[in-house]
This record gives sequence, structure tokens and C-alpha cells, in this order.
Amino acid sequence: MKIGTKKYELKYSIQRINMIEAATGVPVMASMQKNGGMLGIAEYETYFAYALKEEGSDTFVPFKEARELAEKYLVERGYAEAITEVIEAIERDCPFFFQAG
Repeated sequence: MKIGTKKYELKYSIQRINMIEAATGVPVMASMQKNGGMLGIAEYETYFAYALKEEGSDTFVPFKEARELAEKYLVERGYAEAITEVIEAIERDCPFFFQAG
């Protein structure tokens, strides 16, 4: 995804999910199921910010900067596209959430 002049990607891991759950106080899957995959704006910004990296980088963007970029992306691309980026990245990076019993 492009924000301003730079390319970024969202990358989730168990560690990143733990950080998101600690910040929001709600399990990721509970939040997604409760709202049919739709996140509130504050949740979206948290999910986005904890997973944002410059494309090809091993380092995550600092949280405060990433949260500002999350807002910018939301304004530029719209809610549906922004949420889709987050959900698709979680599905890609955390398939353990979606395994059948």
C-alpha cells in the first residue's frame, strides 16, 4: 500500500497480536466476530499501527507515526479499503485464527 510517497505493508505475528490485544483490552477474534469484521476507528488505528512496516523493511514504524499514517490512509482510501487491508493481512499472517476445529 502507498501512503504519501512511501510504500508500506502490514505484518502480523503472535507478538503483534498480543500487543494489539493488550492495547485494546479485547481479543482480536472476539472484536472481529462481534462486529462482523468491522472495526471501530480507534481499533482500526491500533491494528494498523502495530503492524505497519515500510515495504521490505524488518523494522516496524514507530507507533505514534504509524497511527498518524493509519489516519491518513483512512482519509485517503476510505473506511472499507482501510479495514480490508487489516483483515486480509491478519488472515494471511495468522491462519491459526481461521483453522477449522
